[in-house]
Amino acid sequence: MVDDLFSTLGVQFDTLQSPSEIAEIRCYGVIRDLPEFMENMGAKKGQSVWTSRSSWIEFSKNELEAWLVDVPVGDHIIIVESQNDVEISYQCPSGVTLELWGKEKLALLIGYSVLESKNLEYLKEEKEKEQKKDIEDTVEKIESIFQKIKRKSQICIKSHINPNDSLDLLGISQAPCQPILLELCFWLVNGNLIGPENNVEEREWIVLEDNFSEEITLQEDLSFISSIPNLPILKIPLKNSLEKIQNNLNNLCDERRHESISTSELNSGKLLRWWKLDKKSIECSSKSVLVPSWLFISPIDGKKIINGLNGKVLDYKGELKGIH
Repeated sequence: MVDDLFSTLGVQFDTLQSPSEIAEIRCYGVIRDLPEFMENMGAKKGQSVWTSRSSWIEFSKNELEAWLVDVPVGDHIIIVESQNDVEISYQCPSGVTLELWGKEKLALLIGYSVLESKNLEYLKEEKEKEQKKDIEDTVEKIESIFQKIKRKSQICIKSHINPNDSLDLLGISQAPCQPILLELCFWLVNGNLIGPENNVEEREWIVLEDNFSEEITLQEDLSFISSIPNLPILKIPLKNSLEKIQNNLNNLCDERRHESISTSELNSGKLLRWWKLDKKSIECSSKSVLVPSWLFISPIDGKKIINGLNGKVLDYKGELKGIH
């Protein structure tokens, strides 16, 4: 499993000067390149990565001490696949540093792998589809985001959140996080803005209704995931959504614009003037959207959600459906 995981995540190793095995602990090599989130977990370039063989017998202090006798000088990580917490007291020889990674850190690695859709099967499928999608991709580039959302049957937007950052703010280190998808709602709004001289301007807006964070926001710069991960989906049933959206549209869509004014050749300046949404012109349609997020269990508060849209840690609520 670990072999495929490192390959999927794009971790690269130098193996020429590394021992293949010491005391039945296998060496992958010295890290040459790794993704940023692994650096945030404590890994770094130049570090040797090892793994103990999976077994029903727990990794023991005797095995570790036997390994420490022959390990070369440098920084090392041992991945123990068979244990959640690896709590072994040890003393490293001079010039040797060591971290023990158990199942919790493996769960984080697997979560990142799934959410980034970088599994081996996905990569193979993408290569096969690349030529077929050239024409479609060209069309999408000239499409507005509004039209792209309107056209697609299923939508999943990218998350740029690191769950460790949210956990750190709570003072929780390396809690196992289960990747999930939150189901939110896009509202596609067409309407007119009316200017100060009764000028009419046709506009389109993308409004995101996030019932988990209880926020309604305008969205402009969005990135989409082309292949939606097969993950459980957490959903909150929508209630009175259209009414809520309509009540918030003026706050979201009205604009104050700087407009030049001139009373003479010598006197000119700029004035802030309102362009307001004409509610009679509004047309709304809704579309479900998925956001990669995380579920974890707080030792104090129980089940919690890390919202992949904004990184907020929220109470667990809604209905968790099966694999997408």
